[in-house]
Amino acid sequence: MNMMNFPVRPADMMDMAVVALLIYGLLVWFKQTRTAFVVKGLLILMGVYLLARVMGMYMTILIFKGFVAIFIIAVVVIFQEELRSIFERIAVWSIVRPRQQAAPQEPDILARALSDLARDKVGALIVMRGRDPLDRHLEGGWDLHGELSEALIESIFDSHSLGHDGAMIVEGGRVTHFGVHLPLSKDFSKITHMGLRHTAALGLCERTDALCLAVSQERGVISVGRRGDLKQIDNLQDLHRLLEDFLRDIAPRTPRQSLLSFLTHNTREKALAVGMSALLWWFFIGHRFVP
Repeated sequence: MNMMNFPVRPADMMDMAVVALLIYGLLVWFKQTRTAFVVKGLLILMGVYLLARVMGMYMTILIFKGFVAIFIIAVVVIFQEELRSIFERIAVWSIVRPRQQAAPQEPDILARALSDLARDKVGALIVMRGRDPLDRHLEGGWDLHGELSEALIESIFDSHSLGHDGAMIVEGGRVTHFGVHLPLSKDFSKITHMGLRHTAALGLCERTDALCLAVSQERGVISVGRRGDLKQIDNLQDLHRLLEDFLRDIAPRTPRQSLLSFLTHNTREKALAVGMSALLWWFFIGHRFVP
């Protein structure tokens, strides 16, 4: 049978599509993870195993098979936080949960309040919830569910307030909690010269897609944390733009907008996932059709 004429069934196409989707999810995860060097090591080991299969290196294959259980346990231990986040997101995607629309004036309120706090050198930590659940990462504090306003923000972070040392959670134009404690970042290369508020802001945005806003009590500057990075904001216009961009990103989308977003983002990872899926199918299945 000619190599170009072996049959590809509809089931094979679905098989490759499912594998490509799984690979794509892993690639996006690897792209966002803070342990990229570990990921590269795992990919190298996978490449060695595939090479051993192709070359018929039986002793290497036996060693890999003997250590597969240890390897799986090691992956779970190393990536336990990331794996937990992935399963949380799968659970969130599987549940149809209408999101609250952000109030149109939300960026204005936050920008003005943070500017006033920074001017007066009042420390503050505000978290704007994204799509990821936050409950697992929050400790202590009080429920509030009050309408967002400058007066409320400045009252919460007044030094006489019981919850001024904690974080305030904002969702859908309302303050849902205040005085809560966030997980601290363990990235020592970034937190060496940071205070506790900034370390907490970085810690939460490393674990979720939330936007964290921190005001330094010592220097009176505003920092914004997202996607595992924390940067200082120099002017009110930049802060306002970042807030609007974040709210636009997490706003409920129509099916058409969701499809367009999926097609236009991470194109390199999609192409790589499709190529790897086709290669794996050929390696395990397709070569059997060639005489």
